[in-house]
Amino acid sequence: MTEVTLITLSYNSGIHTQKCLQALSGLGCEVVHADNGSTDIDMDALAEEFPQVRQIRNTQNLGFAKGMNQAAATATTQWIGFINPDAFVDRDWLWAMQRAIDAHPQVSIFTSLQVDAERPGVMDGAGDSVTFFGFPYRSGFGHPVVQMEMAEVFAPCGAAMLIRREVFERLGGFDERFFCYCEDADLGFRARLTGEVTVFVPEAKVAHIGSASTSVRSDFALYHGYRNRLWLYAKSMPLWLLVLSLPVHVGLTLVGAIKDTLKGKAGIVWTAIFDALGGMGPILRSRKKIQRARTITALRLAKSLTWNPVKIATRAMDHRRLP
Repeated sequence: MTEVTLITLSYNSGIHTQKCLQALSGLGCEVVHADNGSTDIDMDALAEEFPQVRQIRNTQNLGFAKGMNQAAATATTQWIGFINPDAFVDRDWLWAMQRAIDAHPQVSIFTSLQVDAERPGVMDGAGDSVTFFGFPYRSGFGHPVVQMEMAEVFAPCGAAMLIRREVFERLGGFDERFFCYCEDADLGFRARLTGEVTVFVPEAKVAHIGSASTSVRSDFALYHGYRNRLWLYAKSMPLWLLVLSLPVHVGLTLVGAIKDTLKGKAGIVWTAIFDALGGMGPILRSRKKIQRARTITALRLAKSLTWNPVKIATRAMDHRRLP
């Protein structure tokens, strides 16, 4: 069995964390639980219940990106897994991942089939897709669970994924400026630009609740979604694709902003957009480094993006056949 360290990070998700750790503890690998200063979790009780789990106690909310990076820095195994505290892995999850690693030894990133924890016949996601205009979305979200094979997807979903530690470290981990939201698509985008691919493993199944710490359309989620989506696009999209897709990206961002403004969310949305623009200097400096390190052509990247408008509108799966 490949050596794996599985990491979960909690923040006020106490009602789910215990169940998550129970599932992870049954896999027989190293498990790390980091907590970002939750007020609803008894860390002493968890440490007593799960003595085999390494606990990291942060005194404040560091965000998903920084909290996961901090925990990942303590791992010494060849592989690192990231599991949301509201994602409950099947007992065969690690074996399914092991079979995928054995079948595709050249691949460094694997992602899971996520099913809705309350509706197991409905997908919560099957890897992440990125549209040609730079909007990430959870592939297959809300669609019925169907028979699937291993396939290439654009990026992993951070709710349940594996990555080679060496690749994660080479990429610099998650971008901590993102704090939360889009950081997994950003990592996968940067990885793809260096020639890495992500493989979706349908047998590696998790039941995912989603947005357990923050509601789906909370002000927190809305703010970070708008801001981080702009940063992801500006950082990684190659120049000619950026020029080609910029009108669509800007136009759809404004359409969404107007809709959310009419719903009474003007303050959150426009603050996020202006914060994204105000913080663009460091993002563009990162862009220079990312584009210099790029090993694939813009055309090759373009082929991996989602162009089909029906798939985009319905969040349908955009899986590619493995060689």
